[in-house]
Amino acid sequence: MVELTLDRIVSLAGDWNDDSRASEQFREIIGDEQTTTEEIEAYLLEAMEGTDQYHNRALQDLVNNIGRRLGFEVEYGVYQGRNNTIGYDGHWISTATEDDTHLVVETKKTTAYSIDPGQAGDYMVELTREEDVDRSQVYGLYVIGEGDVETVAQTVFGSQYRDRMRVITAQRLLDLLAIQEDSGLRHDQVVDVLLPINAVDVGQLVGLIQDVIEFREDDSGGDGGPTGGGGTTTTEWDGPQTGGNAVQGPISRDELEGEDDTTVAVFPSQTSGVEFLKENNAWGFVHIDQQPEYVAMYISDDVQQVRYVARVKEIVPSTEATLARTLESYVGDQAEFDENKQVVVFEPGTLYELENPIDYESRVPYSLRYTELGRFKQAETTDDIL
Repeated sequence: MVELTLDRIVSLAGDWNDDSRASEQFREIIGDEQTTTEEIEAYLLEAMEGTDQYHNRALQDLVNNIGRRLGFEVEYGVYQGRNNTIGYDGHWISTATEDDTHLVVETKKTTAYSIDPGQAGDYMVELTREEDVDRSQVYGLYVIGEGDVETVAQTVFGSQYRDRMRVITAQRLLDLLAIQEDSGLRHDQVVDVLLPINAVDVGQLVGLIQDVIEFREDDSGGDGGPTGGGGTTTTEWDGPQTGGNAVQGPISRDELEGEDDTTVAVFPSQTSGVEFLKENNAWGFVHIDQQPEYVAMYISDDVQQVRYVARVKEIVPSTEATLARTLESYVGDQAEFDENKQVVVFEPGTLYELENPIDYESRVPYSLRYTELGRFKQAETTDDIL
């Protein structure tokens, strides 16, 4: 990613307006699959701390980008109202439900000024007419930068939209993305978090989930688990030597065995990570809370395809994995080593390169994602499995 601050973007590209070069360049930067969540957070902090109009507009774009990373199909809204255009800040669509769920998203940097739920409510009504969808499929979501969120929640709760609108802070929305990346939370579970029954301030629920996950990770340091203690860990390896190739050759997706609902874990990797696959017949270093039947690898950089697939044998702590090299040698190279994470070990002789890889269209796995084998076999692009 080009390291550009918001101030620098404006100085180079000019005013930040609808359809301006500045907004287009920023959306391209944050939409790049190589832009990390940590970089999104840095931009978010910069937008929150700034006082110019373009800081507010950058915040609006960042919220929409987080929505896309959470698995929604996202339509960026307008900065300023215009004729014949619904004035929402964002329109998020989830296809995880039987009937598509639509979110009308409004971003507010601060609660210093009163918020009228009727404005988003009007946008929701306009959307139902324009998209010809049932009212029950449309919700409103207020994303607040800073301020008294409880007051906003109470305002929504006291309005006619109490069952159709939700409130969350931008930071909690980012926390939800981090939870998804660390735990493999599925998109349909994200939708359940954002749209629970009888809850307005869903940020509280995100905080609860985060606390539970952190407790579970802290508790994993007991006997037999990975620890953060000192000392150097080395592992003897009885498989192929470094540089070996565990890839068995090509395979068609149609040849993969299993029921249509068989779980496939899709991991992202740069091209440098392919060597880790080949020399270890495994993938690491990850957080994963279930054992899928298959692992598929999306290779980024110039490849932009789901290109490899393997059947899972077991998942082991990093410190117990039998690898081609010492654990420390992977720091900054290929799959970056973290002794508190895990290694997914493949069944011997099951790592293949796909004859019919799945090409990138508009959605990429920024982190671990799950799909089903039936969808994986039939997919034409990455949009069909994410």
